Amino acid sequence: MGKYLVKITPALIFWGIFGFVVLQVPYPESLTQANALQILPFFTSLFLAAAFTVNIFLKHFLPSSSIGLGIIFLLILKALDTLNIVTGALTLIAIYLLFSYFKKIKRKSLTKLPKITRLTKKL
Repeated sequence: MGKYLVKITPALIFWGIFGFVVLQVPYPESLTQANALQILPFFTSLFLAAAFTVNIFLKHFLPSSSIGLGIIFLLILKALDTLNIVTGALTLIAIYLLFSYFKKIKRKSLTKLPKITRLTKKL
C-alpha cells in the first residue's frame, strides 16, 4: 500500500497545482495572444501532472514524460487549429520513437561469464 501511495501522491499534487493554475491565472482570448506568464504555468503543471499520472502505470519517468510531452504537443496543435491527420500522425510517431528510446534497457554484464570469481587472500 505504501509504494502505491508514493506513486499517487505526486500525481495528485500536480493535478491540484494544475487546477489552481486554471482557476487563478487569467486566461487570454487566444493562445497566440497569451504571454509567457499565462502559458508557462499552465503547460508546465499540465505536463508534470500527465507525466506523473502515466508514471503510475509505466513505472519509469522518462517514457512517462515523453507521453506527457505528446499530450502537450497535441493540445498546442489543437489550440492553434493546426491539428489534422498528418500533424497528429507525425506527432504520435515522434512520441512513439521518443518513448521507445527511453524504454528500460536490460543491462548486459561486462563479461561473457555469468559470474566473476572474487579475489580472496589465501592463508
